[in-house]
Amino acid sequence: MADDHTLGEFRKLALPRLDYCFPEGTTLHGTSQGSAHPENSSTVHISATLNLSSEITRPDPSLPQTFTDDEGEAIVAAAVAAVAEIEAAQTQAQFDPASVEAEATIAKLIDAQPAGAHCFSLQIATGASASVLTWRSRSYWMTLTEWVVTHTGRGQAALRRHSIAASTFIRGCAAHAEFAESTTGRRVTASLDTLVSRSGLSIDQIKRCRRVLKTLELGVEQARGKKLNALEREAAARHYETVNGRAPLQPQRGAASVWTLSAPRWAVDAMPIQEKRIRPKRRSARTPRNSPNAVRPASATTRSSSSSAPQSPSGSSPLNSSVRKNHQARKHAGTTIPTTTTSTRSLSLQRAAAELVERIPALRGRVGIDARTSRRLGHIGSVCDMLAELGIDTDRWTGIDIAQALTHDGITRGWTWPRTESMTSPLRLVAFRLGQLDWSDTSPTERKVRGRQHTGESASDTAYRLVRARRSVVAAANRVQAPPSSAAHRQALRARFAADRAARKQVMTGMVAAVSVDDHEVGRP
Repeated sequence: MADDHTLGEFRKLALPRLDYCFPEGTTLHGTSQGSAHPENSSTVHISATLNLSSEITRPDPSLPQTFTDDEGEAIVAAAVAAVAEIEAAQTQAQFDPASVEAEATIAKLIDAQPAGAHCFSLQIATGASASVLTWRSRSYWMTLTEWVVTHTGRGQAALRRHSIAASTFIRGCAAHAEFAESTTGRRVTASLDTLVSRSGLSIDQIKRCRRVLKTLELGVEQARGKKLNALEREAAARHYETVNGRAPLQPQRGAASVWTLSAPRWAVDAMPIQEKRIRPKRRSARTPRNSPNAVRPASATTRSSSSSAPQSPSGSSPLNSSVRKNHQARKHAGTTIPTTTTSTRSLSLQRAAAELVERIPALRGRVGIDARTSRRLGHIGSVCDMLAELGIDTDRWTGIDIAQALTHDGITRGWTWPRTESMTSPLRLVAFRLGQLDWSDTSPTERKVRGRQHTGESASDTAYRLVRARRSVVAAANRVQAPPSSAAHRQALRARFAADRAARKQVMTGMVAAVSVDDHEVGRP
């Protein structure tokens, strides 16, 4: 028979048999809770000293009856089997392929969320943002949208087509631009209710504004809003808990559409360039501008003492501090230090950097725009500066040649590229690898284009010219040929063919008639 602890544990499982056999209020004598065989009705004992017989009342058939030891052991065994079955089901759920796949899907949805997002948004297809032009800035895009709908016939026609006023459209654009990324104009995930509260417009007006944006290519809908499924709701709940540190009060059941605000090329070309107004420098009215005796007024640096520090209040302006530093450097060195000038990167240098980034995975993940999240990564100008500092002549060595030289050097040395996740500074690693090579030798491009260069043309320019010519030939060969004649020409040919056929038929008819006449004359007596 089970002890009191076992019975107490299995009573918590709410087994009907146990509740039936041990109703509340039953006292079990002989154990911590009483006997294993409780009496359902009270037994009246009368002392024999009073010469009274004892009387035992009959048990009430309406109350639960007792059970034997074999029945109790069977109940305990059934409860143990039920617990084991529950534990086995839980263990199997942990290794179920469907559960593992669901967890992987949820983790993928959470990883696809942009950095800093406070709510769960829909995932954009890979490469969907590559063909959408980004804006320059929020203020420039607002100026562009206002100019398009007020000065171009295409913009005014779009407003008339969707029945929305220009002022209402601009208010809707301002509400969309408020929730876009400041650098690219992408990831507008605000719901219609949020846009309505910010702009003061109605939902119908916001929808019309979006139709005009789509018609004018000023906005692109990359994902349509929808109700979330079970996995997406779980991912949204986990994302909210990660960002806010607590579970959401109400689960997120839907996600808004994802829009990208764009500056199309036709609109940028149509809007005139706004020239920045440069304020003329204020000069003293007493001294003429071109006077040989004009004396420059003393600056704060001149008035300050020689013992003042570069960042002291006497030289608070950063310009004055830099001027004083340059002046002191010239005084100690005795030479003239040229001022900083911006150098223009050549076209061959930019081409080589772009080809190098395309062929080196270590740089591909750190330069350009991420195709998955559409976020801007490092600038390719850093690769151009690296090639210039190493002294690689990009007029002779193209990016393909540089990548090929790195591959051959790695094979020779037995080096392999580490994983992209483990590299802390890929650009420095590439610079180190390039610094181990000799770039004074003849490049593969020079060997290939030898004898086909024009006068004053570099090896890289010749290679690109030959590549363009080859692509033109291939494109011309693959181009679908146009029909050999127009519709009018084909109709004229059909008419000519019908006339020739009728003439031949008439000639044949005449020949048959002539033969019949000759036969009749020959047979006449």
